[in-house]
Amino acid sequence: MFEPFREKINQYDSIVIFGHLNPDGDCYGSQIALREILHQNYPNKKIYAVGSGLNIFYSYLGHMDVVSDEIITNSLAVILDSNDLIRLEDKRAPSALDFVKIDHHINTFSFIEGPEIVDTNACSTAELIYRLAIESGLSIPKIAANALYLGMLTDTGRFQYVNDYVTVFSILKDLCLHGAEPKIISQISSMTNEQSLKIKAFVLNNYKTNPKGIIYLIVSKADRDALGITAAKMVGQVTLLDNITGYPIWFIATETDNHGLQAELRSLNVDVQHVAIAYGGGGHRFAAGFSYP
Repeated sequence: MFEPFREKINQYDSIVIFGHLNPDGDCYGSQIALREILHQNYPNKKIYAVGSGLNIFYSYLGHMDVVSDEIITNSLAVILDSNDLIRLEDKRAPSALDFVKIDHHINTFSFIEGPEIVDTNACSTAELIYRLAIESGLSIPKIAANALYLGMLTDTGRFQYVNDYVTVFSILKDLCLHGAEPKIISQISSMTNEQSLKIKAFVLNNYKTNPKGIIYLIVSKADRDALGITAAKMVGQVTLLDNITGYPIWFIATETDNHGLQAELRSLNVDVQHVAIAYGGGGHRFAAGFSYP
C-alpha cells in the first residue's frame, strides 16, 4: 500500500509536508509525526512541515517550519489529511516538483497531481502514518509517537467514533511502548481559559432544537465578533452539543468573514457526510463539515 510513498521519498532530498486549512489534531499530529519519523530514518534529507499547526502543543511536540518559495519549488510535496490541493493551508503546494497524498477521507476530488494512499476505514491520517512506519520498517521516535496519539485521540472524538476498536487500541498500545504519554496529551488538549468559558456559555444559552431530533446553533458574524472567535473555532464548539438525549443529530453553523457559511455536522447514526459533500466539504459519515462558498 505504501510503496508509492517510499518510491517518492527515495527520489527527493527535500520534502515539504502540507496540511489542510484550520488544522486539527490529526492534521498537525500527522505532519509532526511524519516529519520526525523521516528525520530519524532519512538523516541526510531535509524535511519540513508547514502551516499553523496547533500552538498549544508547540512546546511539547514542536513548531511548524517556515520555508522559502525556493525550497518548495525544489521539493516533494506530501499532502496529509486533505482531499486535494485546494483545501491546503499553505497555498504554495502546487509549485512543488512532485506530489503524494496520504488521507483517510472519501475522495470527493480526483488527485491528479500524483499517487494517493487512501484508506477510508482508518480512524485518522495518524493511523495511516503509523502503519506507513511499521510496514516500511521505519523507527518511531518518542515525539512522533505522541503526535500520532494526538491525531488518533482527536479525530475519533476521544475514541467515540471508531470502526475497529481492536485495531485502534492495538496501535495505541504500541505508541505507548514507543514513548507516547496519553495523560499529558489529554491534559494539553483539554486546556481551557476564561474566553473559552464565555464561548461555552454562549453555546449552551443559545442552542435550538426541532422535533426531528436535531439540536443546533447558528451564529451571526456580529455575535462571533463579540465573542472574539474565528469561524473555525466557533464551529469547533460542536462537541458541546454531543450526545444529548433525544437529539441524534447536532451541528453548529456560522457566518464567515466574507459572509459565507461554515458548519460542522455530527450524528450518532445518521450519515451527515453527504450534506457536507453537497456544499464542497467532506469528512466522515457521522462527523463532517463544510465552508460555502
